[in-house]
Amino acid sequence: MLSQTIIPQSKFCGNAARGGASRALSVLGTTSWSPNSSPNTQNKLHRAQKHQPQQTQIRTILGLAHAIDVRVYRWAKSVLPPISKTEKIALGCGTIGFDRDIFSGNPSLQHLLDTYEPKLSEEEQSYLENEVTHLCSILNDHDVVIKKDFTKEAWDYMRDNKFFSMKIPKEYGGLGFSTHAVSCVLTKLATQCFDANATVAVPNSLGPGELLARYGTDEQKQYFLPRLADGTLIPCFGLTGPHSGSDATSLIGSYGTVEERNGELGVRATFKKRYITLAPVAGVVGIGLNLSDPQNLLGGHGEEGFTVALLERDHQGLRMGPRHVPLNAAFMNGTVEGEDVWIPMSSILGGQEKCGFGWHMFVECLAEGRGVSLPAGSIGAARGVAAGVGAYARIRKQFRVPIAEFGGIQEGELFFRPYISFGVGC
Repeated sequence: MLSQTIIPQSKFCGNAARGGASRALSVLGTTSWSPNSSPNTQNKLHRAQKHQPQQTQIRTILGLAHAIDVRVYRWAKSVLPPISKTEKIALGCGTIGFDRDIFSGNPSLQHLLDTYEPKLSEEEQSYLENEVTHLCSILNDHDVVIKKDFTKEAWDYMRDNKFFSMKIPKEYGGLGFSTHAVSCVLTKLATQCFDANATVAVPNSLGPGELLARYGTDEQKQYFLPRLADGTLIPCFGLTGPHSGSDATSLIGSYGTVEERNGELGVRATFKKRYITLAPVAGVVGIGLNLSDPQNLLGGHGEEGFTVALLERDHQGLRMGPRHVPLNAAFMNGTVEGEDVWIPMSSILGGQEKCGFGWHMFVECLAEGRGVSLPAGSIGAARGVAAGVGAYARIRKQFRVPIAEFGGIQEGELFFRPYISFGVGC
């Protein structure tokens, strides 16, 4: 029991305890007893002698605890992998919000509600009530699942009403919606058709649209953003490969080398991507490459490392397809491949200066999409499931009583109701 109390505090109270023990020993070493000693001196000497074994025991336990702590720390440090360069970049990007409260071990939902009060603008609310509602009405989830595709009416409606350009600024023809509005749209779509949710989520989170708006050159913005906004081009992002999934930034099998051809600087790239959402229908793809510059042709303008290239579907050497159907899902999914594809520097997202800057782009921009689109889809799916289960529980009877009246069913409903109803305005 003593060690359990002392060991966690050894870092803070060890010096004080050792100092106390030293002072007690100092009293013993400098104070001598004699018959003529005063009563106070005799009492001090007696107390010091009485506490000497206890102080020595405390000092021994603290020293042992400290030694154990040091050895355990060294052992843990030796077995844990070192922080990679990409992880260091990720740790240095972004800001701190509610995640700080989570890692403090004492998160406060009330503090979150008091701090953040997301609201939809009148335009965003109208879009949610009209355009999104109409899209839901023309989506038959059963037919989508069976036929593995949307109707032409649904595809055209999504293009014409800018479902693929909600995050693109209005100056380029997009809707310029807030992140909260995008979350509400995706949540509502997921309640009707999850494949529609995934199809709309990618251009507004993982597609190169927002990357272009933040990091693209003026020429790239003027060319691509209006075409993405009006649905002429549907975007996709090629990151995942056959051997790089969750560790997508390892970019295994996707690499490029800086070269010069006919006086023009560019990249000779080979890449093999799969599980790329919207690849079969996309008109432009952002491709993640591991760039090398063995001849130092960049000359300090850009650097080696994770780089993003923007290629249109008809780019020479680029192959987009065939379509895959993972998990029997209906949303479009396929491969993006190419060998020794020549990519001019003008096709590098952000130009030559942004060579090697891809990981910064990914964690600063695309991470927001990941943190919004996936939770929105989950909430929407949960609401759809709750509606279906709730309806079934009313019509399914046992002992001539709807099972919705059973205590166990009601208890479960009370548990999940707050989670699926969270999100005002959606």
